[in-house]
Amino acid sequence: YFQAITVIDAARRRQEYQEKKVRAKKMIALLRIRLTMRERNYLTASVLISPSQSPWSVMFARQDDSAFMVTVSLPVREYVLLAAFARHYEVKSGPGKRGRPPRLQNKNNVLACLLHFYTAAVEAKTLCELFGVPPATLSRVLKNAEKALGYALREVPAARISWPLFCEQKRWAASVTLKEPLIRGCFCVADGKNYAVRAPTASDLQNAYFNGWLHAVKVTGVLCYGFDGTLIWGRHNFPGSWNDGEMSRRLQARLADCARTLSSGCCATDSAFPVSNEMTGKIITPLKDGDLEKASPSCRPGLIVMSNAITAI
Repeated sequence: YFQAITVIDAARRRQEYQEKKVRAKKMIALLRIRLTMRERNYLTASVLISPSQSPWSVMFARQDDSAFMVTVSLPVREYVLLAAFARHYEVKSGPGKRGRPPRLQNKNNVLACLLHFYTAAVEAKTLCELFGVPPATLSRVLKNAEKALGYALREVPAARISWPLFCEQKRWAASVTLKEPLIRGCFCVADGKNYAVRAPTASDLQNAYFNGWLHAVKVTGVLCYGFDGTLIWGRHNFPGSWNDGEMSRRLQARLADCARTLSSGCCATDSAFPVSNEMTGKIITPLKDGDLEKASPSCRPGLIVMSNAITAI
């Protein structure tokens, strides 16, 4: 009886195995047939909106500050950057010129497309839909527009990254003290930033860009902002294994320089920012883990209040 069951079970398993082999062969055959069929799905100009009727064209005509800030991160009055940009972005064909006219003939649309690309987390296909350009045209426009914007920014004085004057430092520090009376002389904030990049193939280079804390390949940098929102100092595109202290040495030297910074001036950072003994009072941070326990019980309430004030700014 048991031998009969064993024989029947073995036969059933052989049959299932043969059926699986047949199904696998059919799937492989279908896949080969599918691979021989060349098919490309992509956006074409015929299915996209006309650039003159794009959402940005309507928004630009309204000249609304709030809408400009949300979409291109610039108010209307600062969008005069378009004038400098237009001098460097060349439209090689168009009305009265030889060749097929470009899809984006208006340089305003070109600059807006580039600023959307920089300030919004959107895919290329979304930009194609918003501005009415096919993918190939979008790539070419962005490449040329980036070069033109780089030249244009050199002509705009407000685009310069410069250290504030003493009068500006006093004004910014006063605005901070007005909000947080415990904070005196703080006119800027600094923080380290990490951005993910593709892992290099060379092992030595990959090791240099690997951030052990974040467990990923990164480029890193430190940015310092004044309290009017302008970037006053920055270093970027350094290997991800570097820490904030290494990259901010020039910032620390500038904060300690009496010819560039007020004697009472200081910079606020997060608790992870390293602070040496020489920079005590020049870089202020909230309490780190364990700092509160090291202080005497009578000082702890004051330290907590001060730490909360630094965090608030």
